[in-house]
Amino acid sequence: MLTGMKPITTSIFTFEKLVEGGYVYVDKTAMLYDLIRPPFGVVYFLSRPRRFGKSLTISTLDAVFRGRRELFRGLAIDATDYDWKPYPVIRIDLGSKQAWDVTGLKHSLGLAVKQSAQRHGIDLTTDEPHHLFESLVTTLGRSGKLGKGAVNLHTGSCA
Repeated sequence: MLTGMKPITTSIFTFEKLVEGGYVYVDKTAMLYDLIRPPFGVVYFLSRPRRFGKSLTISTLDAVFRGRRELFRGLAIDATDYDWKPYPVIRIDLGSKQAWDVTGLKHSLGLAVKQSAQRHGIDLTTDEPHHLFESLVTTLGRSGKLGKGAVNLHTGSCA
């Protein structure tokens, strides 16, 4: 029996759980650093096939933007000049949502935005997704949590 090797998993999709659980993680943080280093204000669309690491990539970016440097000890991004300043992360995850028509899609989007707001301790009252998102960003801005900006991470697709 081999000893001293980290376990491999195919059932954990969050960076934090992989690292804290001591599982194998193939370090892609050098490429992520190239993606997120200044200048900021750039929008990226990352398209990948099903089961190809989108959720883990978004989870890794989430941890970076929340300033969770302790999770990255020994990884490439830890050796860079990244400032590890925490940003409020607005994470919209549609991976577990279902929508069969426009009404269902609006409902799923609204629910995803409300869930993101709840993670920031914000209760949104409107029901239209575009108003919800605007309200979330505005409320975060007024609370001072935005500082110089927020990070928007979107993942998944409605089935």
